[in-house]
Amino acid sequence: MSGSATSVGAAIAAALDRAEQLRRLGDRPARVRIMTIFGDDRSGLTVHASIRSNTPEEFRAQHGLGTRCIPWDELDARAGELVGLVDAAVGEVTLAVKNAPPVERPSRSQSDVEIDKFGSLIDQLGRTLTHSAMAVLKDNLNPGMPGDVGSEATMVAALKLAALAAFTANIGANDAQDELRIAIGDVMSKASASPELSGRPPLNS
Repeated sequence: MSGSATSVGAAIAAALDRAEQLRRLGDRPARVRIMTIFGDDRSGLTVHASIRSNTPEEFRAQHGLGTRCIPWDELDARAGELVGLVDAAVGEVTLAVKNAPPVERPSRSQSDVEIDKFGSLIDQLGRTLTHSAMAVLKDNLNPGMPGDVGSEATMVAALKLAALAAFTANIGANDAQDELRIAIGDVMSKASASPELSGRPPLNS
């Protein structure tokens, strides 16, 4: 199809169909958005593709990539290019993610002595964060609010902090999820071994 023979509406529909086809091809599909941007040097009909990052390196690898734009004053003539722009944008971020360097947890490069200190630091941080959470719950929890709601709020806040810490430590989502599974398993084991905790263990258990 030539650009001059393609209506803008039909070209956008074809581009969206192509994006859906590409989404179904792999286990790491790209999200494609077709956006209207006005008022800056990117003003025009813009195609943007991105793949959900599993590691900070994959996030960084995609930065500044996956974007194609047709200026408004060229859109009528170039509408037929939209499907190709979708292919180009998706291909660019797919290659970037594929070539992103592997992530190694910082603690795995430490000596045995440093690993012992690392374990002690984990314990100290755990106690400090728990005591801080308990203090906040004691001071701010509405008397009419069930205690398990406070525990849920603590969980969400802790996960947000964990996500930020994982990103700054260059730790991927899979490693973070493994640590969460281990932590949950540890709580379940403690609950099974201690009859007094078999119901709902308190946050400071």
